[in-house]
Amino acid sequence: MKQLLKSGTLEYGVAGEVSLRWAAVDLTPVVEEARQRHDLSPIAAVALGRAMAGAVLLLRLSARASRRLTLTVSGDGPIGKIVAEVDTEGNLRGLVGEPQVAPPTELPTDVQIGLRIAGAVGRGILRVRRELVDGSSYESQVALESGEIGLDLAHFLEQSEQTQSVVMVGVLEGPEGVRAAGGMIVEVMPGAREDAVEVLEENLARLGGVSRTIGRGGLAELRDNVLAGLEPELIDRREVRFRCSCSREGLLGSLVGLPPEDLDSIRDDEGRVEAQCSYCGARYLYQPGELATS
Repeated sequence: MKQLLKSGTLEYGVAGEVSLRWAAVDLTPVVEEARQRHDLSPIAAVALGRAMAGAVLLLRLSARASRRLTLTVSGDGPIGKIVAEVDTEGNLRGLVGEPQVAPPTELPTDVQIGLRIAGAVGRGILRVRRELVDGSSYESQVALESGEIGLDLAHFLEQSEQTQSVVMVGVLEGPEGVRAAGGMIVEVMPGAREDAVEVLEENLARLGGVSRTIGRGGLAELRDNVLAGLEPELIDRREVRFRCSCSREGLLGSLVGLPPEDLDSIRDDEGRVEAQCSYCGARYLYQPGELATS
Protein backbone atom coordinates (compact mmCIF):
# COMPACT_ATOMS: atom_id res chain seq x y z
CA MET A 1 0.00 0.00 0.00
CA LYS A 2 1.27 3.44 -0.91
CA GLN A 3 2.18 5.48 2.17
CA LEU A 4 1.64 9.25 2.24
CA LEU A 5 4.17 11.13 4.32
CA LYS A 6 2.71 14.62 4.05
CA SER A 7 0.53 15.88 6.87
CA GLY A 8 -2.51 18.11 6.77
CA THR A 9 -2.56 21.60 8.28
CA LEU A 10 -4.85 23.05 10.95
CA GLU A 11 -5.10 26.79 11.57
CA TYR A 12 -6.88 28.73 14.32
CA GLY A 13 -7.53 32.43 14.79
CA VAL A 14 -9.93 35.34 15.28
CA ALA A 15 -11.33 38.02 12.99
CA GLY A 16 -13.52 41.12 12.97
CA GLU A 17 -11.88 42.51 16.11
CA VAL A 18 -12.59 39.22 17.92
CA SER A 19 -16.21 39.21 16.77
CA LEU A 20 -15.46 35.87 15.10
CA ARG A 21 -13.43 32.82 16.07
CA TRP A 22 -12.38 30.40 13.35
CA ALA A 23 -10.55 27.18 12.60
CA ALA A 24 -9.68 25.81 9.17
CA VAL A 25 -8.03 22.57 8.09
CA ASP A 26 -6.57 21.15 4.89
CA LEU A 27 -6.78 17.35 5.15
CA THR A 28 -6.10 16.47 1.51
CA PRO A 29 -3.23 13.98 2.08
CA VAL A 30 -4.87 12.57 5.20
CA VAL A 31 -8.18 11.79 3.52
CA GLU A 32 -6.34 10.36 0.51
CA GLU A 33 -4.47 8.02 2.85
CA ALA A 34 -7.77 6.98 4.44
CA ARG A 35 -9.19 6.37 0.97
CA GLN A 36 -6.29 4.10 0.09
CA ARG A 37 -6.23 2.24 3.39
CA HIS A 38 -9.95 1.46 3.30
CA ASP A 39 -10.30 1.24 -0.51
CA LEU A 40 -13.15 3.75 -0.35
CA SER A 41 -15.66 4.42 -3.09
CA PRO A 42 -16.13 8.11 -4.02
CA ILE A 43 -19.24 8.46 -1.84
CA ALA A 44 -17.51 6.80 1.13
CA ALA A 45 -14.38 8.95 0.73
CA VAL A 46 -16.45 12.14 0.71
CA ALA A 47 -18.48 11.07 3.75
CA LEU A 48 -15.44 10.05 5.79
CA GLY A 49 -13.45 13.12 4.75
CA ARG A 50 -16.22 15.46 5.86
CA ALA A 51 -16.50 13.67 9.20
CA MET A 52 -12.72 13.78 9.72
CA ALA A 53 -12.60 17.51 8.97
CA GLY A 54 -15.52 18.11 11.33
CA ALA A 55 -13.87 16.19 14.15
CA VAL A 56 -10.60 18.11 13.83
CA LEU A 57 -12.37 21.47 13.81
CA LEU A 58 -14.67 20.66 16.72
CA LEU A 59 -11.74 19.57 18.90
CA ARG A 60 -9.76 22.73 18.11
CA LEU A 61 -12.74 24.94 18.98
CA SER A 62 -13.76 22.97 22.06
CA ALA A 63 -14.53 25.24 24.99
CA ARG A 64 -13.37 22.63 27.51
CA ALA A 65 -9.88 21.14 27.71
CA SER A 66 -10.28 17.91 25.71
CA ARG A 67 -7.60 15.42 24.75
CA ARG A 68 -9.61 13.36 22.26
CA LEU A 69 -12.84 13.75 20.29
CA THR A 70 -14.84 11.11 18.45
CA LEU A 71 -17.48 12.09 15.92
CA THR A 72 -19.94 9.37 14.94
CA VAL A 73 -22.65 9.59 12.30
CA SER A 74 -25.11 6.70 12.62
CA GLY A 75 -27.63 6.72 9.80
CA ASP A 76 -29.96 4.17 8.28
CA GLY A 77 -28.50 4.62 4.78
CA PRO A 78 -26.32 2.06 2.95
CA ILE A 79 -23.01 3.53 4.12
CA GLY A 80 -23.77 2.60 7.75
CA LYS A 81 -21.75 4.16 10.56
CA ILE A 82 -19.12 6.87 9.95
CA VAL A 83 -16.54 7.42 12.68
CA ALA A 84 -13.72 9.98 12.96
CA GLU A 85 -11.42 10.22 15.97
CA VAL A 86 -8.75 12.88 16.62
CA ASP A 87 -6.52 13.81 19.56
CA THR A 88 -4.74 17.00 20.57
CA GLU A 89 -1.46 15.69 19.13
CA GLY A 90 -2.98 15.84 15.64
CA ASN A 91 -3.44 12.09 15.25
CA LEU A 92 -6.54 11.33 13.18
CA ARG A 93 -8.20 8.11 12.10
CA GLY A 94 -11.60 7.03 10.81
CA LEU A 95 -13.78 4.35 9.26
CA VAL A 96 -17.07 3.78 7.48
CA GLY A 97 -19.40 0.80 7.79
CA GLU A 98 -19.50 0.07 4.06
CA PRO A 99 -16.31 1.27 2.32
CA GLN A 100 -17.54 0.30 -1.14
CA VAL A 101 -21.01 1.85 -0.88
CA ALA A 102 -22.28 2.28 -4.42
CA PRO A 103 -23.25 5.73 -5.69
CA PRO A 104 -26.65 6.35 -7.27
CA THR A 105 -26.90 6.17 -11.05
CA GLU A 106 -26.28 9.91 -11.18
CA LEU A 107 -24.08 11.70 -8.66
CA PRO A 108 -25.98 14.85 -7.57
CA THR A 109 -23.74 17.81 -6.78
CA ASP A 110 -24.14 21.26 -5.31
CA VAL A 111 -21.83 24.17 -6.06
CA GLN A 112 -21.47 24.93 -2.35
CA ILE A 113 -21.12 21.47 -0.81
CA GLY A 114 -20.06 19.31 -3.76
CA LEU A 115 -21.15 15.68 -4.01
CA ARG A 116 -24.40 15.07 -2.14
CA ILE A 117 -24.14 12.13 0.25
CA ALA A 118 -27.44 12.33 2.16
CA GLY A 119 -28.85 9.35 0.26
CA ALA A 120 -25.98 7.17 1.45
CA VAL A 121 -26.11 8.46 5.05
CA GLY A 122 -29.88 8.41 5.58
CA ARG A 123 -31.61 9.46 8.77
CA GLY A 124 -30.13 8.98 12.21
CA ILE A 125 -27.93 10.55 14.87
CA LEU A 126 -24.78 12.67 14.98
CA ARG A 127 -22.89 11.99 18.20
CA VAL A 128 -19.82 13.75 19.63
CA ARG A 129 -17.84 12.24 22.50
CA ARG A 130 -15.14 14.28 24.21
CA GLU A 131 -12.49 12.81 26.51
CA LEU A 132 -11.24 15.52 28.85
CA VAL A 133 -7.73 15.99 30.18
CA ASP A 134 -8.88 15.07 33.70
CA GLY A 135 -9.87 11.58 32.51
CA SER A 136 -13.62 12.18 32.41
CA SER A 137 -15.73 12.22 29.26
CA TYR A 138 -19.08 13.46 28.07
CA GLU A 139 -21.23 12.92 25.02
CA SER A 140 -23.76 15.02 23.11
CA GLN A 141 -25.96 14.10 20.17
CA VAL A 142 -28.53 15.53 17.78
CA ALA A 143 -30.75 14.07 15.08
CA LEU A 144 -29.35 14.38 11.58
CA GLU A 145 -30.89 17.36 9.83
CA SER A 146 -29.64 16.74 6.29
CA GLY A 147 -27.17 13.84 6.16
CA GLU A 148 -24.63 16.12 4.44
CA ILE A 149 -22.56 16.30 7.69
CA GLY A 150 -21.60 19.98 7.40
CA LEU A 151 -25.17 21.20 7.89
CA ASP A 152 -25.59 18.61 10.63
CA LEU A 153 -22.51 19.89 12.45
CA ALA A 154 -23.87 23.44 12.37
CA HIS A 155 -27.12 22.11 13.83
CA PHE A 156 -25.14 20.25 16.51
CA LEU A 157 -23.25 23.39 17.54
CA GLU A 158 -26.47 25.38 17.74
CA GLN A 159 -28.40 22.77 19.72
CA SER A 160 -25.73 21.24 21.95
CA GLU A 161 -23.21 24.06 22.31
CA GLN A 162 -25.55 27.07 21.92
CA THR A 163 -23.10 28.43 19.38
CA GLN A 164 -24.03 30.26 16.19
CA SER A 165 -21.58 28.90 13.63
CA VAL A 166 -20.93 28.48 9.95
CA VAL A 167 -19.63 25.00 9.14
CA MET A 168 -18.05 24.13 5.80
CA VAL A 169 -16.56 20.69 5.16
CA GLY A 170 -15.87 19.16 1.78
CA VAL A 171 -13.97 16.60 -0.27
CA LEU A 172 -13.22 16.99 -3.97
CA GLU A 173 -12.76 13.61 -5.65
CA GLY A 174 -11.05 13.01 -8.98
CA PRO A 175 -10.12 10.01 -11.13
CA GLU A 176 -6.75 9.80 -9.36
CA GLY A 177 -8.18 10.06 -5.85
CA VAL A 178 -8.79 12.89 -3.40
CA ARG A 179 -7.91 16.23 -4.99
CA ALA A 180 -8.78 18.41 -2.01
CA ALA A 181 -10.34 17.89 1.43
CA GLY A 182 -10.86 19.97 4.52
CA GLY A 183 -13.12 22.56 6.02
CA MET A 184 -13.66 25.61 8.17
CA ILE A 185 -15.84 26.61 11.11
CA VAL A 186 -16.49 30.27 11.92
CA GLU A 187 -18.12 30.99 15.29
CA VAL A 188 -19.95 34.22 16.06
CA MET A 189 -18.77 35.39 19.47
CA PRO A 190 -21.08 36.90 22.11
CA GLY A 191 -21.43 40.63 21.51
CA ALA A 192 -20.12 40.35 17.94
CA ARG A 193 -20.33 43.44 15.75
CA GLU A 194 -23.32 43.29 13.42
CA ASP A 195 -21.31 44.65 10.51
CA ALA A 196 -18.74 41.84 10.93
CA VAL A 197 -21.47 39.23 10.67
CA GLU A 198 -22.89 40.97 7.59
CA VAL A 199 -19.49 40.96 5.88
CA LEU A 200 -19.07 37.26 6.71
CA GLU A 201 -22.46 36.45 5.17
CA GLU A 202 -21.57 38.38 2.01
CA ASN A 203 -18.27 36.53 1.71
CA LEU A 204 -19.94 33.16 2.13
CA ALA A 205 -22.46 33.96 -0.59
CA ARG A 206 -19.56 34.42 -3.02
CA LEU A 207 -17.62 31.32 -1.96
CA GLY A 208 -17.58 28.64 -4.65
CA GLY A 209 -17.31 25.63 -2.34
CA VAL A 210 -14.81 24.81 0.39
CA SER A 211 -13.00 21.88 -1.25
CA ARG A 212 -12.63 23.67 -4.58
CA THR A 213 -11.23 26.71 -2.79
CA ILE A 214 -8.71 24.56 -0.91
CA GLY A 215 -7.82 22.82 -4.16
CA ARG A 216 -7.05 26.15 -5.83
CA GLY A 217 -5.05 27.87 -3.13
CA GLY A 218 -4.98 25.88 0.10
CA LEU A 219 -5.95 27.29 3.48
CA ALA A 220 -4.66 30.75 2.63
CA GLU A 221 -7.22 31.20 -0.13
CA LEU A 222 -10.02 29.71 1.98
CA ARG A 223 -9.21 31.96 4.93
CA ASP A 224 -8.82 35.07 2.78
CA ASN A 225 -12.07 34.45 0.89
CA VAL A 226 -14.22 33.66 3.92
CA LEU A 227 -12.77 36.43 6.11
CA ALA A 228 -12.14 39.11 3.47
CA GLY A 229 -12.43 42.58 5.00
CA LEU A 230 -12.44 41.17 8.53
CA GLU A 231 -8.69 41.35 9.26
CA PRO A 232 -8.19 37.69 10.21
CA GLU A 233 -5.51 37.04 12.81
CA LEU A 234 -3.74 33.67 12.77
CA ILE A 235 -3.05 32.52 16.32
CA ASP A 236 -1.94 28.93 15.87
CA ARG A 237 -0.92 26.47 13.15
CA ARG A 238 -0.25 22.74 13.62
CA GLU A 239 -0.02 19.49 11.69
CA VAL A 240 -2.65 16.75 11.42
CA ARG A 241 -1.77 13.24 10.24
CA PHE A 242 -3.40 9.84 9.74
CA ARG A 243 -2.12 7.84 12.69
CA CYS A 244 -3.89 4.95 14.38
CA SER A 245 -3.62 4.12 18.07
CA CYS A 246 -4.11 0.38 17.55
CA SER A 247 -1.51 -2.05 18.85
CA ARG A 248 -0.74 -5.73 18.81
CA GLU A 249 -1.41 -5.92 22.54
CA GLY A 250 -4.69 -4.05 22.29
CA LEU A 251 -6.14 -6.31 19.61
CA LEU A 252 -4.91 -9.37 21.49
CA GLY A 253 -6.92 -8.23 24.49
CA SER A 254 -10.03 -8.10 22.31
CA LEU A 255 -9.38 -11.58 20.95
CA VAL A 256 -8.88 -13.27 24.30
CA GLY A 257 -12.20 -11.83 25.42
CA LEU A 258 -14.08 -13.72 22.72
CA PRO A 259 -16.05 -16.89 23.55
CA PRO A 260 -13.92 -20.00 22.78
CA GLU A 261 -16.25 -21.10 19.99
CA ASP A 262 -15.96 -17.72 18.24
CA LEU A 263 -12.18 -17.79 18.53
CA ASP A 264 -12.02 -21.33 17.17
CA SER A 265 -14.09 -20.30 14.15
CA ILE A 266 -11.42 -17.83 12.99
CA ARG A 267 -8.32 -19.96 13.61
CA ASP A 268 -6.38 -21.20 10.60
CA ASP A 269 -5.18 -24.80 10.14
CA GLU A 270 -2.19 -24.13 12.40
CA GLY A 271 -4.30 -22.61 15.17
CA ARG A 272 -3.24 -19.05 14.44
CA VAL A 273 -5.58 -16.05 14.31
CA GLU A 274 -5.17 -12.95 12.14
CA ALA A 275 -6.85 -9.76 13.33
CA GLN A 276 -7.26 -6.55 11.36
CA CYS A 277 -7.75 -3.05 12.77
CA SER A 278 -10.97 -1.50 11.47
CA TYR A 279 -9.48 2.00 11.59
CA CYS A 280 -6.23 1.59 9.67
CA GLY A 281 -6.21 -1.88 8.13
CA ALA A 282 -3.14 -3.06 10.05
CA ARG A 283 -3.01 -6.85 10.38
CA TYR A 284 -1.65 -8.78 13.35
CA LEU A 285 -0.97 -12.53 13.38
CA TYR A 286 -1.21 -14.36 16.72
CA GLN A 287 0.26 -17.76 17.44
CA PRO A 288 -1.70 -20.45 19.32
CA GLY A 289 0.29 -19.89 22.51
CA GLU A 290 -0.60 -16.23 22.62
CA LEU A 291 -4.30 -17.07 22.66
CA ALA A 292 -4.04 -19.71 25.35
CA THR A 293 -5.54 -17.40 27.95
CA SER A 294 -8.84 -17.49 26.07
